[in-house]
Amino acid sequence: MEKNWEKRSIPVSIILSIVTCGLYGLYWYYKLTNDTHQAVGRKTTASGGRAILFTIITCGIYSIYWAYKMGDAVVEAKEARGMRSDRNLPIIYLVLTFFGLGIITWALMQSSLNDMIDQAEPVQDNVTAPEAVVRELPAVTSEQESEKTEPKD
Repeated sequence: MEKNWEKRSIPVSIILSIVTCGLYGLYWYYKLTNDTHQAVGRKTTASGGRAILFTIITCGIYSIYWAYKMGDAVVEAKEARGMRSDRNLPIIYLVLTFFGLGIITWALMQSSLNDMIDQAEPVQDNVTAPEAVVRELPAVTSEQESEKTEPKD
């Protein structure tokens, strides 16, 4: 799967979820599911739309399973990129969701996805590459080299 997920602002997503009475939260849930699947390279749960449907049909019970599986997927995706990851993440997500703090689970998951995006993006600095610096230095001639090695009287 190709990486085409986007970085999202966690505070804005939380505020929009609250202000829209959860409608943006459903969209965010959908995007988190699909973005995590893209990050790991395979589907680990139902697609975003189906995950929302299963959560509604089961009165939220599916969201507990979803949180655990998404935690596994985040750990797998981070480790595949050589990033450090907490192996207890699935349990943390599950406990938070079980106690009704799913929005915190979403925020933690979005933070992990944002970290993966940051790690994949090349650093854009105005610093020149070491090769360019070496090319700009004047070459040392053999006369200059012998002056450095020979002691002066």
